Amino acid sequence: MAKNQADLVRTIIENVGGKDNVISLTHCVTRLRFVLKDDHLANKKALTDLDEVMTVVQAGGQYQVVVGEKLVVPLYDLAMSQLQLASGDKEEPVAKESTGIVSKVMDSISGVLSPILMVLAAAGLVKGLMSFFSSLGWIDTDSGLYMILYALGDGFFYYFPILLGITAARKFKVNEFVGAAIGAALTYPTMVNLSSTADVLGTVFQGTSFEMSYYTTVFGIPVIMPGSGYTSSVIPIILAVLFAAKLDRSLRKALPDVLKNIVAPFVTLVVTVILTYLVIGPVATLISNSLAWLVSALYSIPYVGGAIAGAILGGGFGVLVMFGLHWAVLAIAISNIAVNGFDYIAVVTAVGPFVGMAQGLAICAKARSTKVRNLALPATISQICAVGEPLMYSILLPLKKEYAINIVCGAIGGVLLGISGAKAYLMGGQGLFGLANYIDPATGNMSDFYKVLICLVIAMVLTFIVEFIMYSDKRAEEALQ
Repeated sequence: MAKNQADLVRTIIENVGGKDNVISLTHCVTRLRFVLKDDHLANKKALTDLDEVMTVVQAGGQYQVVVGEKLVVPLYDLAMSQLQLASGDKEEPVAKESTGIVSKVMDSISGVLSPILMVLAAAGLVKGLMSFFSSLGWIDTDSGLYMILYALGDGFFYYFPILLGITAARKFKVNEFVGAAIGAALTYPTMVNLSSTADVLGTVFQGTSFEMSYYTTVFGIPVIMPGSGYTSSVIPIILAVLFAAKLDRSLRKALPDVLKNIVAPFVTLVVTVILTYLVIGPVATLISNSLAWLVSALYSIPYVGGAIAGAILGGGFGVLVMFGLHWAVLAIAISNIAVNGFDYIAVVTAVGPFVGMAQGLAICAKARSTKVRNLALPATISQICAVGEPLMYSILLPLKKEYAINIVCGAIGGVLLGISGAKAYLMGGQGLFGLANYIDPATGNMSDFYKVLICLVIAMVLTFIVEFIMYSDKRAEEALQ
């Protein structure tokens, strides 16, 4: 066991292959997410033997060291200091072994969204609670308190592209303010309000689900974008900053030193913003609309569509979480809310924390083993706060049958939520803190909230009963020894 956190970080770095083997490092709620030049240089056994490390997961092009929500931030800060990694415009070294396109996409999405997760949850919780309190008549929507707090919650999502521009710039190794400037251009009020202040010049994809009007042109090319502009959007800013990073590096290699710091950002911003409005944004919007259409089409299959989607997402989301790949699904959900004002995916994936919560409570209630209770109690508390990794890695996976129960009960809960047709209107808090996500902030309608609540209660009761019956102290102690 490491004597202190600095020693622990040094040990972790040594066992991921040393400082020279680390390309980049990010973190989420519970994981240090390394991108390594060569995964084979890492010593997985030595890492998992550390008391502070729950497990090691290799997925999405990342070498993920799971240390829990208490340690992840201080260890990340120490690791960044020891590795001397920093955001900026330094080009990433090329890994010795190429990774697949899926791994690269997963790594990019998690790297961009992970740093902003906790603030996203906080802002979503604020916005959700304001909608909840106003629906119950507990707060007047004309009051100063409501307007200030709603501005906090809604403002975060409205200017989401600026914040993602910063984290994307860190991920893709370009100046953070380049990313922020691109995000600001995408949320500039004149462009956002174009659909309400200018006349329609034409329409593309007319008569289809992807129909969009345009109100201005550049060089005779239509500027096609959603009616609300790119506020709250995810995919356009990520693609735009990725392009900007590559362009900026190319310019800096080609330009003489005296011009690099002036010409490179100027050309990068002008070209990227124009290209984003003309090409990147429309393509990203088409991708988002297509994904939303596919999900809606699945739900629209008579009788069984919602149940199929619910079973796949409800049961499979825990598997994605295990590998740290759930960001791809959550990114789609955020995009759907930005485009359509609601989403089905976020509703179905909400069942996971509640199923885990019920399992944890059942184990705590039945277990007599001190070892099991010492593991299960803090893990269940974390699960109530929608942090599922401690319960998953300390109890569910080692016991195997408990993990199978989690998947099956998650699928059943997902079927119920899929059949209900409930929608999520926000992407904020998770677990108990995410229930307000299902209240329509525009109308205060709570019908989806009640649908979700009923389905989750049924799923939790079923899970608790199954887990209470199936759990065995003897089997748990044998698995955990």
